[in-house]
Amino acid sequence: MEKKSIEQLEKDIWKNPSEFPTDMIEKCYSYRKISIEKLTNEQIRLLISQKIGVEYLIGIALNKLEKNILTECDFYEGDLLLAVSGLPNEFWNENPTEFQIFKNLVENNSELIKSELGEKKFDQINQK
Repeated sequence: MEKKSIEQLEKDIWKNPSEFPTDMIEKCYSYRKISIEKLTNEQIRLLISQKIGVEYLIGIALNKLEKNILTECDFYEGDLLLAVSGLPNEFWNENPTEFQIFKNLVENNSELIKSELGEKKFDQINQK
């Protein structure tokens, strides 16, 4: 599965517009065409934050967070964690196994998250 792109897995090819309205839309368009195994942390973070291909990326993201709960992409320490925590409740309700893994990761790393990201960010993440 990881050798395929999100576009291939979803069997949904987006039309190539003559012009992209924003840089982010252009990035999402191009990242969907990349083999999942070749996506960078930042590309995974952006796609997850835009709710694109999440069902294919969540396992990879959780593995990265298991290795380093504060995985840094392009912005700041913990930005992948915040992207995953921002997934809607509907996603987590439909994916209870992944939710339990995420919940355990947050609980097991709560002190590190609090010390590095602060209580406010921890509370935001923990509200899931």
